[in-house]
Amino acid sequence: MRIPSNKMVIILCCLIFLVFGLFNGSTGPLLSELSQQSNSSLSAVGGVLTFLFFGAFIGMLTAGPLTERCGQKIVMIVSLVLLAVGIAGFSLVRNLPLMFAFFFMAGLGQGGMEVSSNLVVSNAAVKNNTSTLNLLHFFFGLGSFAGPALVSLVISLNTPGRLVFWVAAVMFALLAVVFSLFYANQPVTKFAPADQPRPGGFQLYRSPLLWSIGVLLLAYVGIEIGVGSWSTTYMGVAASLSVEKAALVTSGYWGLLTLGRLTGVLVSRKLKHLQLLGVSITGALLGGVAFFAATGNLSPAIAAILLIGFCFGPIYPTTIAVVTHLFTKDQGKAVGIISAMASLGGLTIPWLAGLLLEKQGAKPFTLFTAAVIAVMLLAYFLSLRIRKHKNTSVTNGES
Repeated sequence: MRIPSNKMVIILCCLIFLVFGLFNGSTGPLLSELSQQSNSSLSAVGGVLTFLFFGAFIGMLTAGPLTERCGQKIVMIVSLVLLAVGIAGFSLVRNLPLMFAFFFMAGLGQGGMEVSSNLVVSNAAVKNNTSTLNLLHFFFGLGSFAGPALVSLVISLNTPGRLVFWVAAVMFALLAVVFSLFYANQPVTKFAPADQPRPGGFQLYRSPLLWSIGVLLLAYVGIEIGVGSWSTTYMGVAASLSVEKAALVTSGYWGLLTLGRLTGVLVSRKLKHLQLLGVSITGALLGGVAFFAATGNLSPAIAAILLIGFCFGPIYPTTIAVVTHLFTKDQGKAVGIISAMASLGGLTIPWLAGLLLEKQGAKPFTLFTAAVIAVMLLAYFLSLRIRKHKNTSVTNGES
């Protein structure tokens, strides 16, 4: 049985991303509970994040080619099952190595689910896939924003916080069943005229355009997570805020990022995807420069963090929209490659940012933030230059 409309396909993927965000947003607040569960130190159990991102990296690399060989439906179902089993596993085991293994399994599912969801939505909304992808990632932000609040509510009721994990596992399992019953694979949409060249096979991996966009997304995801992970500590170091008050700044950052994605849905109807991407990165860089200049000043620093979050909002989904337009023949592989590079950014840049903040202080941390955003802007202009001069065999179709 097929889903009767593309609108229902998009709704289903938005529900998947809502649960995805709920799971991701809950992980940080539950690390101390996982520490007690495994009888390990907090620093040791923090390694679960490394295994989660490493699993996502492997999942994203393999999901792209698999969607083209097996179809988006199979990859999505297997990914959702891996997520459900992985989450249920690490929320129950009391052995730390086993917990790492289940987090790795969940990461594999997360990577495959993210790649296949982006492709499913992109092909379900051909004419307005930029705004629709922003809407999809808005639901991820909504889940991420709600996750910590739900954990707090559950704990306040004298219930283990990892109940939120169990809810996420059950939801992923149910969504896998719904997806298997109602979704049918659809052909990849061709955006460019048939007579225009489209890269395929190993030629894709030699595309400078693809790798320049990948660098952009690597820098973006790394610094997005870096600011989100360390802004609470930064506000304590730079402005002597208590943890409770500093956490509100972090919540505001994620809230503005989510609002930025909703704004991207509306603005994308007026701007082409490359224009929206350029505006967003430029605004983020202005916020990064202000962040550096405002070090030690409470109100300006908070305003800069919120501005960065808001401008960050449309970048990830809009970049995915750009790639699906530019790489029409090998969408799965192209999205898989840049998503894997994004995971590498999540593995490395937040660690470097935290090291700078802990060892060198607030000023180097803010300078590093601005510098990484500047790398994003350079990668953006490099991508425009490569595309303009047609140095690759990538299609040059417009949105």
